[in-house]
Amino acid sequence: MSTSDARPGRPRRYDLQPRPECVSPEVGYAIAALDELSERLFDLIADLPQETLDFVPPGTTNSIAMLTVHMAWAEAGWISRVTGTRLPSELEQLLAPGAQDASGELPPFSMGVERLIELCRRVRQEVTLPVLSSLHDVDAEVRDQRRPMTVRGVLTHLIWHWTYHSGQVGLLRRLWGARYRWTFDATLGAPRA
Repeated sequence: MSTSDARPGRPRRYDLQPRPECVSPEVGYAIAALDELSERLFDLIADLPQETLDFVPPGTTNSIAMLTVHMAWAEAGWISRVTGTRLPSELEQLLAPGAQDASGELPPFSMGVERLIELCRRVRQEVTLPVLSSLHDVDAEVRDQRRPMTVRGVLTHLIWHWTYHSGQVGLLRRLWGARYRWTFDATLGAPRA
């Protein structure tokens, strides 16, 4: 399949506006960036059959489904850690397959595309947004068993994490043979008012 035969993807949007629910514009912008990254991932996987979602190329260990649940698990886990908020046990169980084992590997996992997208959206709507929307100080240091952290640091890490693994998902899609053409929006950035 040539590049011209590739499915055109969702345009990259950079006209981000802070989520209005957020007291802190910094938190609002970071969540808006996460929203954009996740919507781009959802477009990347929305048309894939189950066998593509479960495809693990020879010599590798991850599938698209495994990486997608890992991204949702990581977001919920980091937000929970930095805020001391406990996840609902049912959501924690749904996200458990996204946890890496002691060697850093993800367990084999399969889930349909609609449920994967729903799970990611659920984490954003039930964990990230409500837990962080009333936060004022993004730079308050939080002591953790592993390392001190701040909400700013965690949000920056999550933006990197979604970007990194979305690139892997794009590569796995291409290795399967389902081409995707990355596109830009009409404007690269927010138009001036």
